[in-house]
Amino acid sequence: MIRRISVWVVLVLSLAAAAWGVEVVKPDSLSLKAGPTEPGEKLSLVWVESFVYPKQVGDDRIISLGVRTASKVSEVVATFDFSRKTQKLASADNMSWTTAYKIPESVGDGVHVVRYYISGRGGSIQRTVEFFIENPVRAAKPAPDVARGEAVQNSGWPLTVVSTCNAYTTNATRKLKSGQVLVSLARMQWYKVQFEDGQEGWVPGNYVKEPTEDYTQQGCEAYEAKNYPAAVRFFQNAVAVDPGYAKGYGWLAKSYLAQGDLDRASDAIQQATRLDNRDLDNRVVAEALANQFYADAGKSMSARRYHDAIAGYRKALDLKTDLVAAWREMGYCYRRLGIMSAAREAWRQGLKADPDNRELRALLGDELSAPERAAVNPAIVQRNVSTMVANDSLSIIKKERTNKGTQIESAIKSVVALTKSLGTPIAEKGWQIKRSGGKFLVSYLCEQSGGALESFDWLVDVDTRHVTARNENARVLMSRW
Repeated sequence: MIRRISVWVVLVLSLAAAAWGVEVVKPDSLSLKAGPTEPGEKLSLVWVESFVYPKQVGDDRIISLGVRTASKVSEVVATFDFSRKTQKLASADNMSWTTAYKIPESVGDGVHVVRYYISGRGGSIQRTVEFFIENPVRAAKPAPDVARGEAVQNSGWPLTVVSTCNAYTTNATRKLKSGQVLVSLARMQWYKVQFEDGQEGWVPGNYVKEPTEDYTQQGCEAYEAKNYPAAVRFFQNAVAVDPGYAKGYGWLAKSYLAQGDLDRASDAIQQATRLDNRDLDNRVVAEALANQFYADAGKSMSARRYHDAIAGYRKALDLKTDLVAAWREMGYCYRRLGIMSAAREAWRQGLKADPDNRELRALLGDELSAPERAAVNPAIVQRNVSTMVANDSLSIIKKERTNKGTQIESAIKSVVALTKSLGTPIAEKGWQIKRSGGKFLVSYLCEQSGGALESFDWLVDVDTRHVTARNENARVLMSRW
């Protein structure tokens, strides 16, 4: 019975397009969250899809809302991060729920959230979907690349079936054999695929081989041939297939750097080092970029373009926090602009990296004889994450308990206190929240002596409240505190 239901309910985008009254819905224009419910959720469904179309809102500010379920539910209600009002979705069969919604003109641009509350016999679940609003001026800028969190447009990834399995279409099952090649159209826990005869369906992700390494090899060959635009496309595909692929981000950064696109190279190498901070090649690229940003900022400073110089020094420091010269010069720029509080703060940060620096000591003067100021107040750093999701993710992490029953927030405080008691200088930089695929990466950052950053990273699903330790620091914290 479950198989018949799941086969019947799986929807292809062409059906969704008909429901919305448009001819074609491109996969990269749809914000979609799909999959079965998790054990422990109050409503058990073989499959549930929730979506917003388009994910990047146009000038008309109209979006389509929708939920599809594998079995009947009694009600679907939507709420937004910018309004307390609820929006009811309509359905003729209690499985396909849709409505259209016009976003008020007062809602600002940026990342926003619609949250669906799906109610049925036994309880309810929630599903959270993000979408973007850009004002017309900003919309004219080039679209963000994959290093900034956006999907890469492509005609479909080749997937190789690794063992015999069943795939599902709108009205039947299909048996697939090992070695068969499919074309991917979308991926959640399953892959939406296109078969050789053009029909679309779904296949479990663990039965196919992803082309990550193939894209990487093709990208390296293009890079060696100095065909950098092609290399960028291959490496973008590699990290789109696997958002946790540090090597792919490293090569993407090198390709952007070879093209002279420093900003995108910086984004990519920062992502690479967040995923794997031990890779020496990534550190070399990061240092080369930091030096280039520093040199360009120096030219801006010489031309008395102090705001541009400050921005350049900050880019350098994003890559190399212990670049003392950048802290020093940035302080001079602030002083030229008459913002002495910011100038002194820049010099203090430089002194943390080089406590014996005589020039910085002289610039700060008597201030050094005062007691050290309190540690930096923890702050939520958001990048393409809505306030609603950031607050929810942070709340989930703080309340989550380690294997020994300690709340994570308390466990972190204990670790930091123990580190300080052992004589290790450490400054708490606070919480940082970023999108990572369909989930959110929540990190607690600390700065050690010399400017080295340490983080505790978790992946959070705000709907199922599922938390996974992402790096070694988080895993040790979860097992020992």
